[in-house]
Amino acid sequence: MDMEVSGSEEGVFPSPSTLQSLSATFMAGDWWKRVHDAFWSEDAWLPEGVSWKDIDTSASEIWYYPMLFSLVIMFLRYCIIQPFILVPIANARLIPNKRTKAPIPNRALEDIYQQFQFDVPQSVLVKASKTMNMTVRQVERWLRRRYNSVKLNTHDKFIDCSFKLICHIIFAIVGLSVTLPKPWLWDTTLCYKDFANQKIPFDIWFYHMLILAYYWAITVEELPKPGGRGSDKMQMILHHTLTILLTAFSYTAGHFRMGGLIIFVHEYSDIALLAAKTCHYAGYDGPTGMLFVTFVILWFLTRCFILPFWLMRSIFFEMPQSFNQISIKIQKGWMIILFLLTMYWTGLVIRTVVRKLTGKGLQDVRSAPEDTSDSENDKKD
Repeated sequence: MDMEVSGSEEGVFPSPSTLQSLSATFMAGDWWKRVHDAFWSEDAWLPEGVSWKDIDTSASEIWYYPMLFSLVIMFLRYCIIQPFILVPIANARLIPNKRTKAPIPNRALEDIYQQFQFDVPQSVLVKASKTMNMTVRQVERWLRRRYNSVKLNTHDKFIDCSFKLICHIIFAIVGLSVTLPKPWLWDTTLCYKDFANQKIPFDIWFYHMLILAYYWAITVEELPKPGGRGSDKMQMILHHTLTILLTAFSYTAGHFRMGGLIIFVHEYSDIALLAAKTCHYAGYDGPTGMLFVTFVILWFLTRCFILPFWLMRSIFFEMPQSFNQISIKIQKGWMIILFLLTMYWTGLVIRTVVRKLTGKGLQDVRSAPEDTSDSENDKKD
Protein backbone atom coordinates (compact mmCIF):
# COMPACT_ATOMS: atom_id res chain seq x y z
CA MET A 1 0.00 0.00 0.00
CA ASP A 2 2.80 2.34 0.94
CA MET A 3 4.45 1.53 -2.34
CA GLU A 4 1.33 2.53 -4.21
CA VAL A 5 1.01 5.81 -2.34
CA SER A 6 4.68 6.53 -2.92
CA GLY A 7 4.29 5.81 -6.60
CA SER A 8 1.22 8.01 -6.75
CA GLU A 9 3.02 10.90 -5.08
CA GLU A 10 5.93 10.45 -7.43
CA GLY A 11 3.60 10.86 -10.37
CA VAL A 12 1.73 13.87 -8.94
CA PHE A 13 4.50 16.02 -7.50
CA PRO A 14 7.36 17.43 -9.63
CA SER A 15 10.74 15.80 -9.40
CA PRO A 16 13.68 17.75 -7.94
CA SER A 17 15.06 18.37 -11.45
CA THR A 18 11.69 19.70 -12.61
CA LEU A 19 11.44 21.95 -9.55
CA GLN A 20 14.93 23.29 -10.30
CA SER A 21 13.97 23.95 -13.91
CA LEU A 22 10.76 25.72 -12.91
CA SER A 23 12.62 27.78 -10.32
CA ALA A 24 15.19 28.86 -12.92
CA THR A 25 12.40 29.76 -15.35
CA PHE A 26 10.55 31.85 -12.80
CA MET A 27 13.81 33.50 -11.72
CA ALA A 28 14.58 34.36 -15.35
CA GLY A 29 11.08 35.72 -15.75
CA ASP A 30 11.47 37.75 -12.57
CA TRP A 31 14.83 39.07 -13.77
CA TRP A 32 13.32 40.06 -17.10
CA LYS A 33 10.42 41.79 -15.36
CA ARG A 34 12.85 43.80 -13.20
CA VAL A 35 14.85 44.82 -16.30
CA HIS A 36 11.64 45.69 -18.17
CA ASP A 37 10.29 47.76 -15.26
CA ALA A 38 13.61 49.54 -14.83
CA PHE A 39 13.88 50.40 -18.53
CA TRP A 40 10.29 51.66 -18.77
CA SER A 41 10.43 53.48 -15.46
CA GLU A 42 8.25 56.59 -15.53
CA ASP A 43 11.05 58.48 -13.76
CA ALA A 44 13.37 57.72 -16.70
CA TRP A 45 10.90 58.62 -19.44
CA LEU A 46 8.29 61.05 -18.16
CA PRO A 47 8.21 64.37 -16.30
CA GLU A 48 7.36 64.37 -12.63
CA GLY A 49 3.67 63.77 -12.01
CA VAL A 50 3.05 62.17 -15.43
CA SER A 51 2.34 58.45 -15.78
CA TRP A 52 2.19 56.12 -18.77
CA LYS A 53 -1.59 56.19 -18.52
CA ASP A 54 -1.48 59.91 -19.35
CA ILE A 55 0.60 59.44 -22.53
CA ASP A 56 -1.40 59.08 -25.72
CA THR A 57 1.33 57.19 -27.59
CA SER A 58 2.48 53.58 -27.54
CA ALA A 59 6.04 52.29 -27.53
CA SER A 60 5.10 49.22 -29.56
CA GLU A 61 3.32 50.99 -32.40
CA ILE A 62 6.32 53.19 -33.17
CA TRP A 63 8.17 50.04 -34.25
CA TYR A 64 5.36 47.89 -35.60
CA TYR A 65 3.61 50.26 -37.99
CA PRO A 66 6.74 51.82 -39.54
CA MET A 67 8.15 48.35 -40.22
CA LEU A 68 4.90 47.37 -41.90
CA PHE A 69 4.68 50.62 -43.89
CA SER A 70 8.33 50.27 -44.97
CA LEU A 71 7.45 46.99 -46.67
CA VAL A 72 4.67 48.79 -48.51
CA ILE A 73 7.12 51.53 -49.61
CA MET A 74 9.62 48.98 -50.93
CA PHE A 75 6.83 47.08 -52.71
CA LEU A 76 5.64 50.29 -54.39
CA ARG A 77 9.18 51.14 -55.43
CA TYR A 78 10.34 47.83 -56.87
CA CYS A 79 7.02 46.52 -58.20
CA ILE A 80 5.29 49.65 -59.50
CA ILE A 81 7.16 52.97 -59.49
CA GLN A 82 10.57 51.76 -60.63
CA PRO A 83 9.60 49.30 -63.42
CA PHE A 84 6.60 51.19 -64.80
CA ILE A 85 7.61 54.84 -64.34
CA LEU A 86 11.29 55.46 -63.61
CA VAL A 87 12.93 52.85 -65.85
CA PRO A 88 10.89 53.91 -68.92
CA ILE A 89 11.86 57.54 -68.26
CA ALA A 90 15.54 56.55 -67.92
CA ASN A 91 15.36 54.60 -71.18
CA ALA A 92 13.63 57.48 -72.95
CA ARG A 93 16.37 59.83 -71.80
CA LEU A 94 19.01 57.30 -73.02
CA ILE A 95 20.67 57.28 -69.61
CA PRO A 96 23.64 54.89 -69.85
CA ASN A 97 23.34 51.66 -67.89
CA LYS A 98 26.83 50.29 -68.45
CA ARG A 99 28.52 48.14 -65.84
CA THR A 100 32.13 47.11 -65.48
CA LYS A 101 32.63 43.40 -66.02
CA ALA A 102 33.45 41.63 -62.77
CA PRO A 103 37.03 40.30 -62.48
CA ILE A 104 37.93 36.61 -62.52
CA PRO A 105 36.84 35.14 -59.17
CA ASN A 106 39.60 35.01 -56.59
CA ARG A 107 38.68 33.87 -53.06
CA ALA A 108 41.63 35.51 -51.32
CA LEU A 109 41.14 38.87 -53.04
CA GLU A 110 37.38 38.62 -52.48
CA ASP A 111 38.02 38.31 -48.73
CA ILE A 112 40.20 41.44 -48.88
CA TYR A 113 37.50 43.28 -50.81
CA GLN A 114 34.78 42.28 -48.35
CA GLN A 115 36.91 43.59 -45.50
CA PHE A 116 38.27 46.81 -47.03
CA GLN A 117 36.39 47.31 -50.33
CA PHE A 118 38.31 50.00 -52.24
CA ASP A 119 40.33 51.48 -49.34
CA VAL A 120 42.90 48.72 -48.82
CA PRO A 121 45.99 49.49 -46.69
CA GLN A 122 49.28 49.36 -48.59
CA SER A 123 50.65 46.66 -46.28
CA VAL A 124 47.70 44.39 -47.14
CA LEU A 125 48.24 44.99 -50.86
CA VAL A 126 51.93 44.10 -50.60
CA LYS A 127 51.21 40.95 -48.58
CA ALA A 128 48.48 39.85 -51.04
CA SER A 129 50.75 40.39 -54.04
CA LYS A 130 53.49 38.22 -52.52
CA THR A 131 51.08 35.50 -51.47
CA MET A 132 49.42 35.21 -54.89
CA ASN A 133 52.49 35.95 -57.01
CA MET A 134 50.91 39.10 -58.45
CA THR A 135 52.15 42.66 -58.70
CA VAL A 136 50.65 45.27 -56.39
CA ARG A 137 49.16 46.99 -59.43
CA GLN A 138 47.43 43.77 -60.50
CA VAL A 139 45.92 43.38 -57.03
CA GLU A 140 44.77 47.00 -57.06
CA ARG A 141 43.25 46.56 -60.50
CA TRP A 142 41.33 43.42 -59.43
CA LEU A 143 39.93 45.23 -56.37
CA ARG A 144 39.06 48.29 -58.45
CA ARG A 145 37.21 46.22 -61.04
CA ARG A 146 35.39 44.34 -58.27
CA TYR A 147 34.30 47.61 -56.72
CA ASN A 148 33.27 49.19 -60.02
CA SER A 149 31.25 46.10 -60.98
CA VAL A 150 28.79 46.67 -58.13
CA LYS A 151 28.84 50.43 -57.53
CA LEU A 152 25.91 52.53 -58.67
CA ASN A 153 26.12 53.70 -62.27
CA THR A 154 24.37 56.75 -63.74
CA HIS A 155 21.20 54.75 -64.43
CA ASP A 156 21.08 53.49 -60.82
CA LYS A 157 21.65 56.98 -59.42
CA PHE A 158 18.88 58.42 -61.57
CA ILE A 159 16.43 55.75 -60.36
CA ASP A 160 17.47 56.17 -56.71
CA CYS A 161 17.32 59.98 -56.73
CA SER A 162 14.03 60.02 -58.65
CA PHE A 163 12.34 57.71 -56.17
CA LYS A 164 13.62 59.69 -53.19
CA LEU A 165 12.49 62.89 -54.89
CA ILE A 166 8.96 61.50 -55.27
CA CYS A 167 8.92 60.47 -51.61
CA HIS A 168 10.18 63.82 -50.32
CA ILE A 169 7.66 65.74 -52.40
CA ILE A 170 4.87 63.61 -50.89
CA PHE A 171 6.29 64.09 -47.39
CA ALA A 172 6.55 67.85 -47.93
CA ILE A 173 2.91 68.06 -48.99
CA VAL A 174 1.81 65.90 -46.04
CA GLY A 175 4.04 67.90 -43.69
CA LEU A 176 2.60 71.23 -44.82
CA SER A 177 -1.00 70.06 -44.46
CA VAL A 178 -0.30 68.48 -41.07
CA THR A 179 2.04 71.02 -39.47
CA LEU A 180 1.03 74.48 -40.68
CA PRO A 181 -2.38 74.48 -38.92
CA LYS A 182 -0.86 73.44 -35.58
CA PRO A 183 -0.44 76.30 -33.09
CA TRP A 184 2.75 74.82 -31.63
CA LEU A 185 4.55 75.49 -34.92
CA TRP A 186 4.28 79.20 -34.19
CA ASP A 187 4.53 79.01 -30.40
CA THR A 188 6.92 76.20 -29.43
CA THR A 189 6.14 76.58 -25.71
CA LEU A 190 2.86 74.79 -26.50
CA CYS A 191 4.91 71.64 -27.10
CA TYR A 192 5.23 71.33 -23.31
CA LYS A 193 2.09 73.04 -22.01
CA ASP A 194 -0.45 70.73 -20.36
CA PHE A 195 1.81 67.85 -21.37
CA ALA A 196 -0.09 65.12 -19.52
CA ASN A 197 -3.32 65.89 -21.39
CA GLN A 198 -1.92 66.15 -24.92
CA LYS A 199 -3.68 63.86 -27.37
CA ILE A 200 -2.03 62.92 -30.65
CA PRO A 201 -4.14 63.75 -33.72
CA PHE A 202 -4.37 61.07 -36.41
CA ASP A 203 -2.57 63.25 -38.97
CA ILE A 204 0.44 63.70 -36.67
CA TRP A 205 0.42 59.96 -35.90
CA PHE A 206 0.36 59.10 -39.60
CA TYR A 207 3.11 61.65 -40.35
CA HIS A 208 5.43 60.00 -37.80
CA MET A 209 4.69 56.49 -39.07
CA LEU A 210 5.20 57.49 -42.71
CA ILE A 211 8.54 59.23 -42.13
CA LEU A 212 9.88 56.42 -39.95
CA ALA A 213 8.81 53.85 -42.54
CA TYR A 214 10.73 55.73 -45.23
CA TYR A 215 13.90 55.96 -43.15
CA TRP A 216 13.71 52.28 -42.25
CA ALA A 217 13.34 51.43 -45.94
CA ILE A 218 16.24 53.56 -47.21
CA THR A 219 18.49 52.48 -44.33
CA VAL A 220 17.95 48.82 -45.21
CA GLU A 221 18.62 49.65 -48.87
CA GLU A 222 21.77 51.59 -47.95
CA LEU A 223 23.44 48.73 -46.08
CA PRO A 224 24.43 46.51 -49.05
CA LYS A 225 25.66 49.42 -51.18
CA PRO A 226 29.44 49.56 -51.65
CA GLY A 227 31.24 52.14 -49.56
CA GLY A 228 34.84 53.16 -49.93
CA ARG A 229 36.33 56.18 -51.65
CA GLY A 230 33.84 58.84 -52.71
CA SER A 231 31.08 57.36 -50.58
CA ASP A 232 29.07 59.04 -47.84
CA LYS A 233 27.47 55.73 -46.90
CA MET A 234 28.39 55.76 -43.21
CA GLN A 235 27.35 59.41 -42.83
CA MET A 236 23.96 58.68 -44.35
CA ILE A 237 23.44 55.56 -42.21
CA LEU A 238 24.37 57.58 -39.12
CA HIS A 239 21.95 60.32 -40.13
CA HIS A 240 19.12 57.83 -40.79
CA THR A 241 19.80 56.00 -37.52
CA LEU A 242 19.76 59.22 -35.51
CA THR A 243 16.54 60.27 -37.24
CA ILE A 244 14.89 56.95 -36.37
CA LEU A 245 16.10 57.01 -32.75
CA LEU A 246 15.16 60.65 -32.18
CA THR A 247 11.72 60.21 -33.69
CA ALA A 248 11.04 56.93 -31.88
CA PHE A 249 12.24 58.21 -28.49
CA SER A 250 10.40 61.52 -28.70
CA TYR A 251 7.21 59.77 -29.81
CA THR A 252 7.44 57.13 -27.07
CA ALA A 253 7.94 59.80 -24.41
CA GLY A 254 4.95 61.76 -25.72
CA HIS A 255 6.93 64.58 -27.40
CA PHE A 256 5.19 64.15 -30.75
CA ARG A 257 4.69 67.90 -31.19
CA MET A 258 8.39 68.80 -31.18
CA GLY A 259 9.25 65.57 -32.99
CA GLY A 260 6.90 66.50 -35.81
CA LEU A 261 8.46 69.96 -36.11
CA ILE A 262 11.98 68.50 -36.35
CA ILE A 263 10.83 66.17 -39.13
CA PHE A 264 9.09 69.06 -40.86
CA VAL A 265 12.15 71.31 -41.22
CA HIS A 266 14.31 68.52 -42.65
CA GLU A 267 12.26 67.92 -45.79
CA TYR A 268 12.44 70.90 -48.10
CA SER A 269 16.11 71.40 -48.89
CA ASP A 270 16.34 67.71 -49.86
CA ILE A 271 13.71 68.23 -52.57
CA ALA A 272 15.77 70.86 -54.38
CA LEU A 273 18.99 68.83 -54.07
CA LEU A 274 17.39 65.59 -55.28
CA ALA A 275 15.73 67.45 -58.16
CA ALA A 276 19.11 68.90 -59.20
CA LYS A 277 20.77 65.48 -59.06
CA THR A 278 17.92 63.84 -60.97
CA CYS A 279 18.15 66.43 -63.76
CA HIS A 280 21.93 66.04 -63.88
CA TYR A 281 21.80 62.23 -64.16
CA ALA A 282 19.12 62.57 -66.87
CA GLY A 283 21.44 64.80 -68.90
CA TYR A 284 19.15 67.78 -68.45
CA ASP A 285 21.45 70.32 -66.84
CA GLY A 286 19.44 73.44 -67.69
CA PRO A 287 17.64 73.84 -64.33
CA THR A 288 20.37 72.39 -62.12
CA GLY A 289 21.94 75.78 -61.38
CA MET A 290 18.67 77.32 -60.20
CA LEU A 291 17.77 74.18 -58.26
CA PHE A 292 21.15 74.25 -56.52
CA VAL A 293 20.66 77.91 -55.55
CA THR A 294 17.23 76.98 -54.18
CA PHE A 295 18.79 74.10 -52.25
CA VAL A 296 21.44 76.36 -50.68
CA ILE A 297 18.82 78.92 -49.61
CA LEU A 298 16.53 76.26 -48.13
CA TRP A 299 19.45 74.46 -46.47
CA PHE A 300 20.66 77.54 -44.62
CA LEU A 301 17.11 78.63 -43.77
CA THR A 302 15.95 75.29 -42.36
CA ARG A 303 19.10 73.48 -41.19
CA CYS A 304 21.27 76.43 -40.10
CA PHE A 305 18.62 78.86 -38.83
CA ILE A 306 15.26 77.30 -37.96
CA LEU A 307 16.72 74.07 -36.55
CA PRO A 308 19.25 75.58 -34.10
CA PHE A 309 17.68 78.99 -33.35
CA TRP A 310 14.02 77.91 -33.24
CA LEU A 311 13.71 74.23 -32.40
CA MET A 312 16.96 73.43 -30.54
CA ARG A 313 16.62 76.70 -28.64
CA SER A 314 13.17 75.58 -27.54
CA ILE A 315 14.41 72.13 -26.49
CA PHE A 316 17.34 73.47 -24.47
CA PHE A 317 15.87 76.70 -23.05
CA GLU A 318 12.05 76.63 -23.21
CA MET A 319 11.53 73.09 -21.95
CA PRO A 320 10.42 73.21 -18.29
CA GLN A 321 12.82 72.14 -15.57
CA SER A 322 10.57 69.20 -14.75
CA PHE A 323 11.55 67.66 -18.11
CA ASN A 324 14.89 66.42 -16.83
CA GLN A 325 14.45 62.66 -17.17
CA ILE A 326 17.11 60.42 -18.69
CA SER A 327 15.26 59.99 -21.98
CA ILE A 328 15.29 63.76 -22.55
CA LYS A 329 19.02 63.95 -21.84
CA ILE A 330 19.65 61.13 -24.34
CA GLN A 331 17.54 62.86 -26.97
CA LYS A 332 19.40 66.13 -26.40
CA GLY A 333 22.69 64.29 -26.92
CA TRP A 334 21.46 62.77 -30.19
CA MET A 335 20.17 66.17 -31.23
CA ILE A 336 23.64 67.65 -30.75
CA ILE A 337 25.21 64.85 -32.83
CA LEU A 338 22.65 65.41 -35.58
CA PHE A 339 23.39 69.14 -35.54
CA LEU A 340 27.16 68.52 -35.72
CA LEU A 341 26.59 66.25 -38.71
CA THR A 342 24.49 69.02 -40.26
CA MET A 343 27.33 71.49 -39.69
CA TYR A 344 29.76 69.08 -41.37
CA TRP A 345 27.46 68.89 -44.38
CA THR A 346 27.12 72.68 -44.30
CA GLY A 347 30.88 72.86 -44.74
CA LEU A 348 30.56 70.65 -47.82
CA VAL A 349 27.77 72.88 -49.15
CA ILE A 350 29.98 75.95 -48.72
CA ARG A 351 32.87 74.16 -50.43
CA THR A 352 30.60 73.26 -53.33
CA VAL A 353 29.41 76.88 -53.64
CA VAL A 354 33.02 78.05 -53.70
CA ARG A 355 33.86 75.51 -56.41
CA LYS A 356 30.91 76.72 -58.46
CA LEU A 357 31.85 80.38 -58.08
CA THR A 358 35.47 79.69 -59.00
CA GLY A 359 34.45 77.73 -62.10
CA LYS A 360 35.59 74.30 -60.87
CA GLY A 361 32.25 72.65 -61.50
CA LEU A 362 29.36 71.43 -59.41
CA GLN A 363 29.72 68.14 -57.57
CA ASP A 364 27.17 66.25 -55.50
CA VAL A 365 26.73 67.97 -52.18
CA ARG A 366 27.24 65.96 -48.95
CA SER A 367 29.55 63.54 -50.79
CA ALA A 368 33.23 63.29 -51.40
CA PRO A 369 34.41 63.41 -55.01
CA GLU A 370 33.12 60.39 -56.88
CA ASP A 371 35.29 57.55 -58.07
CA THR A 372 36.73 57.62 -61.50
CA SER A 373 35.41 55.06 -63.93
CA ASP A 374 36.99 51.71 -64.31
CA SER A 375 38.11 52.47 -67.83
CA GLU A 376 39.88 55.59 -66.63
CA ASN A 377 41.59 53.62 -63.88
CA ASP A 378 42.59 50.88 -66.31
CA LYS A 379 44.46 53.43 -68.39
CA LYS A 380 46.72 54.04 -65.39
CA ASP A 381 47.76 50.38 -65.23
